[in-house]
Amino acid sequence: MANGHINALSLCIIICTAFSLVSSITLPYMVTNKPPRHTKYTLNSTTLVNGTKIANFAATTATKGVVLYKITASNGATCILLKVDGLIEVYFKSHIGSERADTYMPEDALVEGTCKYEDTASMKITWDGYSMIWSFAKTPGGERWYVSQIELIVSTELERYHSVRSYVLPAKSFKLNHDQMIFPTPVGKSYACEETTVTLTFPEGEYNPASFSGKVFLRTFQLQPFMYKGAIFGPAFDCNVQLAFRDETAPIAVGSTLAIAVLATVTGYGVFRYFKIKKVQYNTME
Repeated sequence: MANGHINALSLCIIICTAFSLVSSITLPYMVTNKPPRHTKYTLNSTTLVNGTKIANFAATTATKGVVLYKITASNGATCILLKVDGLIEVYFKSHIGSERADTYMPEDALVEGTCKYEDTASMKITWDGYSMIWSFAKTPGGERWYVSQIELIVSTELERYHSVRSYVLPAKSFKLNHDQMIFPTPVGKSYACEETTVTLTFPEGEYNPASFSGKVFLRTFQLQPFMYKGAIFGPAFDCNVQLAFRDETAPIAVGSTLAIAVLATVTGYGVFRYFKIKKVQYNTME
């Protein structure tokens, strides 16, 4: 009887521990406290590069601080739109210690790209010393689009990075990227989020003596590739819906795993006890 009480108490402790672990799980939603920009309205001309139109776009007066970048196909159809108040932070180490360099995604950037393929597209945004490449793809069935990679190329010719130029010689730039699928969205819809953050890392397997890393803070963010049927964003697929879905499913998934582990432990212990008692009874009979 005493053993039964001890086993029941142990089981209760295990289950309570599992529930406390599940309830303490939180999913980080990183934002930045840096102030948004306040910009004036400008709109530059569009030119043709390698069969694809490129344009320099800026914020409208209705959305101060927010820049609109656009790619149009050779037939004039809009195929990629990106609206954002973007801030980039690059972290690195130099002879004076840990440093950080900031830059906003500007109004007067050079925007170029390609959308001549059905299942892939890209947008390259270039400004003083920086280039950011957004790569897009569709899921195998073509029902959803997503960002397959974001790559940031930074020139060490910029005065801010002179302290690390000796680390990257003979190269005159370094790269940071995010190469995991993000922002999955149904085709025909745009991805929209008031604030979200993308982490950038140094290419895996490459020597990183200056410990380069970075983050891209995307505010008032809306994105859509593979358009062709209109010049404005499609219906918004709000990131808050996805966050709520993750908030609910992650604890359920972890809780289920812990429950299975607890069940397996208790079952294993029960089987062990059964055979041990049976063996003791058999030896006693002999």
